[in-house]
Amino acid sequence: MRAVFDALRRHAAERPGTVAFRDDAGAVTWQELAARVAGLARRLDDAPQTIALAVPGGIDYVVADLALTLAGKRQVPLPFFFSPEQTGHILTESAAEAVIGADAGAFAGSPLMVIPPRAAPVGALPDYPGGAERVIYTSGSSGRPKGVIIGDRQLDASLSALGRVVGASTRDRHLSVMPLPQLLEQICGIFLPILAGAECVLRFDATRALLGGPLDGLTRAMEEIRPTTSLLTPGILGRWVAALEHAGAIAPSSLRFVAVGGAASPPALIRAAEAAGLPVHEGYGLSECCSVVAMNRPGENAPGTVGPVLDGIDLQIVDGEITVAGPTVMDSYLGGAPAPARWHTGDLGRLENGRLVVEGRKDALLVTPAGRNISPEWVEARVNADPRVVSSALTLRSDGALVLIVVQAAPVTTAEIAAPLADLPAYARPEALILTDLSEPDLLFPAGTPNRKVAAALAERIAAVPLPPLQQTERLAS
Repeated sequence: MRAVFDALRRHAAERPGTVAFRDDAGAVTWQELAARVAGLARRLDDAPQTIALAVPGGIDYVVADLALTLAGKRQVPLPFFFSPEQTGHILTESAAEAVIGADAGAFAGSPLMVIPPRAAPVGALPDYPGGAERVIYTSGSSGRPKGVIIGDRQLDASLSALGRVVGASTRDRHLSVMPLPQLLEQICGIFLPILAGAECVLRFDATRALLGGPLDGLTRAMEEIRPTTSLLTPGILGRWVAALEHAGAIAPSSLRFVAVGGAASPPALIRAAEAAGLPVHEGYGLSECCSVVAMNRPGENAPGTVGPVLDGIDLQIVDGEITVAGPTVMDSYLGGAPAPARWHTGDLGRLENGRLVVEGRKDALLVTPAGRNISPEWVEARVNADPRVVSSALTLRSDGALVLIVVQAAPVTTAEIAAPLADLPAYARPEALILTDLSEPDLLFPAGTPNRKVAAALAERIAAVPLPPLQQTERLAS
């Protein structure tokens, strides 16, 4: 992270009046940003070592993140989309003694020291001594957050490798859509723009669209800001592509690199996005490996893969599972043993012509009463290719029936869902369908991936519509 602070100091000296970050409330120049970070870091000198960060986003979040790092603290971002129970678990497990937050009332009666996100700015940005940590909590498949400890080693390696892929420069303007408490957006929306001297615009309406709000929050931001780079999930990408196709429009011509991750992107969606003028590049990663492991490169996009492995990462397929070694692997889970030198991701995959193909979660495999193994992602990818589908979840009901739950962004019929499933072998073809939308509580994680425990419970609770059965000739062929 020393390179980030060196870059911030350089921009403040050489381009003091140039805007660095914008949000819904205003803007901050490089000089103002450096002074605000230095001021809050000084305020934190006498604060406890472990500090939670309860700012939803915007420039105040950027300043607080950088100040906590500069002060050598262990920061614990509190995602605003987590439940009160999850937030309470984080605060207890992390043993945070203070919190940076604008809403002091939210922590009334709590023993936490509440620190405002703003402090008197000072002129000089001190050298970064190193040693800061951040504990990134991931909701995981169980919904119980796990704290991933990330420090300078992981961030430096990730920033170096990603910087070569993105090729950011002072001419870029990044639109931040993903929530800043997520590690990937901290990297892409804060640190990479600072290293490149690029402007970053933070629009909360665009983030709301990602989390199920009106799509026009994203589309309006794209048209007004005319960014060159951004980071999206497949769910919001699908909604945007569908809207562009419906309107007979194309994406802003300013865009040169849009990363998409957090869940699998069907190749058909990537191709539809490219046809709509969106230069999307799918990647793959996980918090335990500092967010990004592989990424498609500009000019070398290969839909159906997540691209070559990043420089400096040693990826091997062991018994069908993706494993990772190298400097981006986390130190440990909070309170856990040190991470092994080679991290087993739990994801199934293969290398194909030097590119990584991700085939689904090892622990998501469904075993039918007939003993057949089914990777749900294999089936779901066919349905998710429809831009009207935000996400889907294949689950096995207690009576042994395969049930497909589809989250719609726009109306889609049973026949339209059944069509891309017709050539599946009989054992993998869903027997019943549940159509729902983004209002279904807790069904999707913020990245757009399904919460499989919630999906399984939903399949037991809600009556499903039968899908058309296979013809006898099709069954014999399967």
